[in-house]
This record gives sequence, structure tokens and C-alpha cells, in this order.
Amino acid sequence: MTADRRRRVALLARADGLAADLDHWLALTAGPGTPFPRHHTQVRALDAALRPLLDRVRNGEPRRSDVELGLLQEVWCRLRDALAQRWDGSTAEFLELADDFAWSCYLPALTAARAAARAEPPAVEPPLVHLTAHAVPFALPRLPAEGRRARVGELRRALPVPLVGLPFVQSRHLPETVLTAHEVGHCVLDAFGLTGELNALLRRTTPGAGWWADRLPEVFADLYGTLCGGSGFAFTLAEFVALTPDGPPSDRYPVPRVRVALVADTLAEAGHEEAAAELRAHWDGQAAAPDRVPDVLRPTVRTLLTTPLDGLGGRPLLGLFPAVPDALLRATADALLRRTPLPPGGEAGARLLVPAAALAFHLDPDRYTTVVTALTARVHDRAAEYRDRGVRGPEELVPTPDDTPQAQGNRAATRLQALFDTW
Repeated sequence: MTADRRRRVALLARADGLAADLDHWLALTAGPGTPFPRHHTQVRALDAALRPLLDRVRNGEPRRSDVELGLLQEVWCRLRDALAQRWDGSTAEFLELADDFAWSCYLPALTAARAAARAEPPAVEPPLVHLTAHAVPFALPRLPAEGRRARVGELRRALPVPLVGLPFVQSRHLPETVLTAHEVGHCVLDAFGLTGELNALLRRTTPGAGWWADRLPEVFADLYGTLCGGSGFAFTLAEFVALTPDGPPSDRYPVPRVRVALVADTLAEAGHEEAAAELRAHWDGQAAAPDRVPDVLRPTVRTLLTTPLDGLGGRPLLGLFPAVPDALLRATADALLRRTPLPPGGEAGARLLVPAAALAFHLDPDRYTTVVTALTARVHDRAAEYRDRGVRGPEELVPTPDDTPQAQGNRAATRLQALFDTW
């Protein structure tokens, strides 16, 4: 056998190995009796995206195909590793809760976009949550460094399933899970093509639009997270950014006091004026005079929240979410702390329980620490009861054809092919 033939046979064997692993995960998610049925559409979409690239590898020039197969392997293994974390009994329960919360945050935007779709639905599945060694949460849409990592990042960005990474330690500290809503905000901005539309809106309406445009991904994610998690998100984010000193202005993040101002204004625009005032007072009471929350951003926040957006089917951000009354959120937080019955008036799913746990920690961290084991178990148990009824979000989600994941994957495969052709 010639060396070229040997290389070809080895290449085909490796491509077949990756294809077999895709088959394995399709089987693991295929139906009600499988270990991970809630991830089936995600795996179907990924399979449809990657399999045509394996055909390209099989039919290509060996040296180039070997490089392309290596890139595909790296892309798939990151997603596979994220899925496989659900086998680990120490993290599976947390990831189910985090998936539910991410789904509840993503669903309103997906519903709006699907309802308005004239030709084809949006081409992105809900985010897949996984645990990482990073110190802070992150979402895949942010582009990485140059070189091979940049290419892998571009390929992942083209896939129909975005990743949301959470610090591993958050699986043991439930309150910070609410920050997942910020990362889902990044996924929404990316999936529904809102960046250009929002930048154009800012240029028409806002002095200093360039400053906003530079920081739009983080501004949008903070606003979106606040709409998802209410005051539970707002106070958790404030404590999170307080750990970062006010340094030179960033070309990506607003400084902490501005982020808190944006979040407070979003609470106020959502009808939670008292919570907004409390957040401002909480921050200003601990800040030096130059670091106090500015009070001049609300007109721009109002514009971003109330303007109908084509990418969301003509709905404004503020119209996406059925408002969770702040009083209900606080009553739920209090019930978790005191181990009393949960208040009536809201479904006890992840969308309420995760922000309530975050707010409970903010309101009384010492008491939270004394009841943390029972509180965490209660949140997981109640969320599982809600999940077991087949509800991952509001039942009014616009139905989609059974072949939607296949169509999403097909469009992603076209994007991946185009990337390979340019390299």
C-alpha cells in the first residue's frame, strides 16, 4: 500500500469515527426513553451541520482534509464535552436547572421571531449550558483571538447551537446562576441579528451613539438579563461587578457604576421603580462620590427597551416578557429563606426560582448560608416538578415543523462550507 493510500484510509477511518459519535449522541437523545431527550433537536441540528463537512473531508485532498477534520473534531468535542457533563451525577441536576433557566430566557425572543417569520424560522437552537474552568460566565458569540483559535471560534459561531459557559463553582453556589441571563442576552443579540438594527436606532436617537455602539453587546446583555431575572439579576450583577475596580474606560464594557445605572433604569422601565431605587441606594451607599450611579441614561434605556425591532418580529424588548411582579419574586425569596410554603401567583419553574434564590442571598446572606443545603434541594425539586410536566417554558411557543433542526443544520453547513473555502 502506498503512503498516499495509507493516509487516505486513515483519514476515512477518523472521519467515520466522528460520524459514529454523532450517531451515538443522536441515539442518546432520540426519544422519551433516552437519557437526554430535551437535547434532541440540538443534536439533530448539529448532526445536520457537521455531516456534510465529513463528506467534504472524505472527498478532499488528504493534507487539506486532515486539517479540516482536525478543526471539525475540535468543534464537535467542545459540544460533546458540554453534553457529556450531564452524565456526571454531581453536576447533572444543576445543568438541568441551568438549561431550564437559559431556555426560559431565550424562549420569548425565539417565540417572537418564529411568529413573525415569513419564509423560514430563525436558524439557532436554544443555548447549551456547560461548566468551565473560567472565573466568569461567557457565551460563544464573543470572538476569540487570532490564529487557529479564531478559526475554531468562527466555526463554532456558525453552528446552530450556541454555548453558554458557567464557572464550575456556580454549580455549588446557586445565586450566581442568574447571571446566565446576561449570556443568553448575547446569544439573542447574535441569533436574531439585532446588532445592526440597534446601532442604527442609536445613531438616529442618541447623542454619543459611538460610545453605545462600542459597548452594545454588553449593554444589551445587561438589559436583557434584567428583564429575565428582575431584581434577583440586578443585585447579583451589582455585587459581581463591584469586585472589578473602576479602571480606564473600556471599549467593550461600561464601567461598573454605568452598568448598575443601566440595570436600575431597566428595572424602572419594567415597572419595578422601588427595586430600582433600592439598587441605586445600595450601590451609592458603598461607593465613593465619583463612583456613584449616574442618572442620565434612562432615555436611551427606554429607547432600547420600547422600540419595536424587526429581528423580534416587530416586538420591543419590553414586550417580550410577561412581567414577574417584584413582590412575588421577593415573597418567593423570603419563603426559600424561611422554608415556608411558596406564595401563590406564579409557576415555580426555573424562571422564578433562580432569580428568587439570587435575591434571597442578597437579602440575607448569613441566613442563606445556614439553610443553603435545604434551599438548594428545594429549588431543584420544585424545578424538576415543573419540568416533569413537560414544560420548559410558556406553552404558547409557536409550533415548528419536525424538520426544523434539519433545516437549521443545513443552513449552518452552508456557512461552514463557506468558511472552509475562504481558508
